[in-house]
Amino acid sequence: MKKYLLIAAIASTAWTSCTKDSGNIADNPDKQALEIWMGQKAGSTGNFSNLRWMVVLPDGAYFNQLPTEGFLNFSKNQTGDSWGTFTMNGNSGAFTNQYETLQVNKISNTEMEIVGYTNHIYKLASVEGLKLSGKYNTIPDWSTIPNYPYGPNDPQPMIEFTTTGTFNDRGAFVSNFSMPYQDPQRGPGSGTYEIKNFTLILRYDDRVITKAFSGVFNNQVTASGELVFIGGNPFYNH
Repeated sequence: MKKYLLIAAIASTAWTSCTKDSGNIADNPDKQALEIWMGQKAGSTGNFSNLRWMVVLPDGAYFNQLPTEGFLNFSKNQTGDSWGTFTMNGNSGAFTNQYETLQVNKISNTEMEIVGYTNHIYKLASVEGLKLSGKYNTIPDWSTIPNYPYGPNDPQPMIEFTTTGTFNDRGAFVSNFSMPYQDPQRGPGSGTYEIKNFTLILRYDDRVITKAFSGVFNNQVTASGELVFIGGNPFYNH
């Protein structure tokens, strides 16, 4: 009997070890402590059209692009741009990949300067479990501009959230508003949402989609925050 118990224990240990070695971030709590650093590239002052993203894993591997669909299935098998390494020695470090090496100096735990560049990079604040309240639109100052191009009942680039966990997507991901339902995966709809591991999970009545989600730079995100990033794009609450 002891022999069989020993074999079972070994098998259980081996299974646990294999599970922890998996590259899937969402399936492994030990690997969910990724960091995302955000900044504006050279010449991008005053807008968010040209952003720099660095996704850093606990082992120092880093990915130099934001996965627009979020991080639920993020792993080192991620494609789309380049993997590299992030190293830190005291207050100095470097992001290195096949294209470039960016030397950085630590300003604080959530801010670093890139040597030779004006714009700094910032560690994104956690948004785990956040509930939102407001109407978020891709058009800045949409609620006050006199020439807002959409009527109250028109499909438009807006998504409304409530703190009870529901949402109403008016067309936030639509690319052609003359035919808003042309792509069933991008059309308007409603349902419930959850924010987990820098990922917005939208559960519509007929589908589920995920989008990368964060605030801006190292600023804390509140329920009625004025600016959030969904899929890497800015959405404004006013």
